[in-house]
Amino acid sequence: MFKDRRLLLIYTIMLIDVIIGSATGPVMPEFVKRLDKPQFWLSIGTALFLGIQLFSAPLIGKLSDDLGRRPLAIVSSIGTAIANAFLLPVKAGLFFANRVSDGITNGMYTSMRSAVTEISTKETILRNNGYITTIASLGNILGPMVSGALLTLVPTSNGAEGQTRLVIMLALGLAAVNIVLSFFFKETCDRPSGLDKEKIKNTVIESLSVHKLWTRVKEKDQERPGLRWLVMLLLVYTVAQGSGSYLVAYISMGKLHFNAAQISYYFMFFGGACVLTNFVFYNYLVDRVNRKKTIIAFAWTGVALYLSYANVGSSPVALYITTAVDACSLALLGGMLNAIIAEYSSEEGRGELFGLTQALTGLTSLVTTLIYGGLSAMNVELPFYWFSASMVVVGLLAFRLHEPETEEAKVEFHT
Repeated sequence: MFKDRRLLLIYTIMLIDVIIGSATGPVMPEFVKRLDKPQFWLSIGTALFLGIQLFSAPLIGKLSDDLGRRPLAIVSSIGTAIANAFLLPVKAGLFFANRVSDGITNGMYTSMRSAVTEISTKETILRNNGYITTIASLGNILGPMVSGALLTLVPTSNGAEGQTRLVIMLALGLAAVNIVLSFFFKETCDRPSGLDKEKIKNTVIESLSVHKLWTRVKEKDQERPGLRWLVMLLLVYTVAQGSGSYLVAYISMGKLHFNAAQISYYFMFFGGACVLTNFVFYNYLVDRVNRKKTIIAFAWTGVALYLSYANVGSSPVALYITTAVDACSLALLGGMLNAIIAEYSSEEGRGELFGLTQALTGLTSLVTTLIYGGLSAMNVELPFYWFSASMVVVGLLAFRLHEPETEEAKVEFHT
């Protein structure tokens, strides 16, 4: 399937990283359930994780350009293990410590995505980056699948708290596997420049200023015209994608009242549907469709989908039907936008670009998390109206995307 065997290891590392996060997702409500308005505090935990990435993501991206992808992959895998170790005592305070710790070293995506882009050809760059979305979807099946099996089949003497610890131990074991695999990862950045302390200092300073982050994107847009508009579209889409984080709180603390096992089964279904649709789309359709029209269609479908999520009430059937449509449309949109941005990246500064986009999407996610967290404190359905309104903006912005129609223009677009 992969002409370059390095892709197999890269995708495996990314898969395990996603599995760790998705396996622990169903038990996260256990950490805040004793707090007043637990859905709000669950959102605050997500906001902490994303807020920390404002400075850590550009820094990690710059470091991966200077030192190479491999060292940062190793550091990220170790950081994931440390962050999950905080969760062994099932206490709210340590849940927030986990969110901060994980945000600081969350650089696996930036390093591995840069590596995938570096070893891809012009003909395979869109497909190989699209597979990253498929990997994420597969991880979102396997994580809940394993944790669901543990919650269902393995007895514990300490109820829900004991089950939570069991899932965290699973996450720690997988983190250890990823540490080992990261050492086998071969460097893909041909010319690491070496550590430039002054540039690192400037990167940290710039990352604390949204204006400076956006200025760097505009500077890169001068080298690759059109990049800035794509990043802007991705940021608005990210507002709506806060729904992915909110779903756990919604189905556990809303009218559905799903328990941890039911949450696991639900995300197994969602992830399985996404794997199937991503595989079909990125293997057989992505090079045949008009990107602009497809993105517009997915965006307007998303408007209706979020309204549907808001009105599933206590019906699991309605939730699963809405989710199935989501997997066939809206769930494909993020992969398309990220893959097109990857096409616009250059060999020099690729890690920095991905770090910048991760930081800006992190900021956007932080803002939308605080908004939907506040809305959820008033009514659990309200956040989905916010997500739906965001997709209206995505649909309108997408009309300004340019999809080349001639083969000559397509070559220019891909370069």
